[in-house]
Amino acid sequence: MKLKYILTALFIGILLNLSAQKYITKTGTIDIFSQTPLFTIEGVNKKVASILNTETGEVVASTLVRSFKFEEALVEEHFNENYMESHKFPKAVFKGKITDYKKVNFSKDGNYDIIIEGKLTIHGATNYIKENGTLSIKSGNISAKTTFPVSLKAYGIKVEPAYKKAIKDEIELKIHFDYKPYNK
Repeated sequence: MKLKYILTALFIGILLNLSAQKYITKTGTIDIFSQTPLFTIEGVNKKVASILNTETGEVVASTLVRSFKFEEALVEEHFNENYMESHKFPKAVFKGKITDYKKVNFSKDGNYDIIIEGKLTIHGATNYIKENGTLSIKSGNISAKTTFPVSLKAYGIKVEPAYKKAIKDEIELKIHFDYKPYNK
């Protein structure tokens, strides 16, 4: 009789663990973009780690700031040393949640408009963000995309006086994560 209860409890535990799905990527992409009258700032980071919990909608993403790459080495150097000060603030982190995750059927292929909100930490400053995004489900994999502006001033990123007129306060971030099921 005890064995029956133990096996039932074990079976329920396994089912609960399967339903609490986590998805992961270590190769997420963040593009940064700003168009000014004098020049265009474009950088890409393809080394963003992120975990998505489909049971709770929680999302965590983290990257090393030095992982952003630019076409011109001088722009990359200025980005890391003068603006982002990546030696002092090596990481950028997002911790938040897909607020309407319950409307997403994670077991069915399709595209879903979502709202994601949480705390974004860049350059040692943390700010609350709430943005629209899209989840695409295909063959058990999840693709997440969003694009939103980030204010340099809000994160304490100072622009050199000589470039104040040439660099906009807002930089566009374009996020793209291709998640795979996480297997322990």
